[in-house]
Amino acid sequence: MHKRTILYRGNLKSCNYRCSYCPFAKHRALPIEMEKDRRSFDRFCDSIEKRAQSFSIGAVFITPYGEASIHRWYWEGLSLLAGIPEIDRVGMQTNLSFSVEECLKGFEFAHKLCIWATFHPEMTTVDEFVSKCHELVKNHVMVCAGAVGVPENIPLLRELREKLSPVIYLWINKMDGLKRNYRPDEIEAFVQLDPFFTYELKNPDAAVQMCADRCFVEADGKIHTCNISRTKDMNWYDASEEEIFEPVCSRKRCTCYLAYGGRADFALRNIFGEYPIYRIPEKFRAIFFDLDGTLIPNNMDMESGMSTGNRYGRGLSVRVREKLATLKEMCPIFLATSMPEADVRRRLKEDMDLFQGFIFASGGYLCLREENGQKEKVYAIDVSELSEVIEFGESRKAKYAVSMKDGVAYKVTLVKGHHSVWKDAESDRMAELLKGSNCRFFVEGNCLQIVSGGRDKGAGIKEMCGWLGISAGDVLAVGNDREDAAMERVCGAYLEV
Repeated sequence: MHKRTILYRGNLKSCNYRCSYCPFAKHRALPIEMEKDRRSFDRFCDSIEKRAQSFSIGAVFITPYGEASIHRWYWEGLSLLAGIPEIDRVGMQTNLSFSVEECLKGFEFAHKLCIWATFHPEMTTVDEFVSKCHELVKNHVMVCAGAVGVPENIPLLRELREKLSPVIYLWINKMDGLKRNYRPDEIEAFVQLDPFFTYELKNPDAAVQMCADRCFVEADGKIHTCNISRTKDMNWYDASEEEIFEPVCSRKRCTCYLAYGGRADFALRNIFGEYPIYRIPEKFRAIFFDLDGTLIPNNMDMESGMSTGNRYGRGLSVRVREKLATLKEMCPIFLATSMPEADVRRRLKEDMDLFQGFIFASGGYLCLREENGQKEKVYAIDVSELSEVIEFGESRKAKYAVSMKDGVAYKVTLVKGHHSVWKDAESDRMAELLKGSNCRFFVEGNCLQIVSGGRDKGAGIKEMCGWLGISAGDVLAVGNDREDAAMERVCGAYLEV
């Protein structure tokens, strides 16, 4: 069981911003309403302090209708909650209209604080918003920033992404009330800003069994499983633990991030960590990328076994190159590919400089760039022992190529003709021929590839991490096919694209 996440929404229905579309901009709160909200929040914080250990509560997130950050009692409450040893994260949704200096004064556990900051172009400028985000980061606060995906605002949001520090994730929420579907070019523009934007468009089927580790609490103690699920017939302040966390939902789909992002099966949990509800990616010590099919189109030339992009000189797209350059500022990036060094160099050319190290041929050859040169390791295969394998391949009209480094062979590729594939029976025969040898093989499209036994991308990443002095558990890997599964087995997080 994951540690539990509690979301809270108080009585606030007022905001200091006056956005034209927002109903809370029109309500002027009375002092009696503010006092009621303060008392409700104080009561809630007291209950968390008493129950955090017994209920296994790890995170509390304030998700107000109006703007809570301008009221001192919310900062006092968050400070109290952050000081509870069992609590790992506290956070709040806000428009960033508060004073960072004033609100963090005396906030002892700022490293536990998560701020979900929403950009409102009607009420603030890009520069003002970015400055506030950067001030929070300097004070060791975790921040994500985002905005509603209004198509007309795409140029402004591009400016926002450009000026925000690379360490701050920019999310884009789908626009409610658009009254039409996004056009393909609009989706592409938003994906360039937020690589996870397409999750906003999926609205997954509700799955109540995935929601046992969270609870949404209202000011009066009414309970929901999440912000859009129906009210339970009990109250936070007098119900049992079993009753509170028994998931109940009547929705057909999870239609917003607070709903789908809090599910146990959320696909990006490995990116956003144990508490994905805050929308803040984990910090990784390194990122390893597959190449073919991940960073470049998976489009193998059936005659040569090389990507068609190699033959026509195409490398990374401008968008991918820019993304990698941004990531490189955050942490070292590496390439983990089944392709040999020569093919990668032909494909990437000067883009090779983006990467600090390389795992070629699925771990057959490792190369790490260091200040004083390169650290390399080649896992040799004896081609002379593969005569039967090569003969069998040629009997199936496959051509073969040997990849070498400094005269040492580390990969053999058997390439069938145009639109041909390796059949299961042929793969079984290849396994028989290689039995007893120190080699393994794998198939990608029309290419059957042979490398040293025990070598795969996972083994390569573990060895590379050893050279770097980091744990593979602190690494993110990004891939797209079966050969990349070895990265998923060893890395702390894996993203399939």
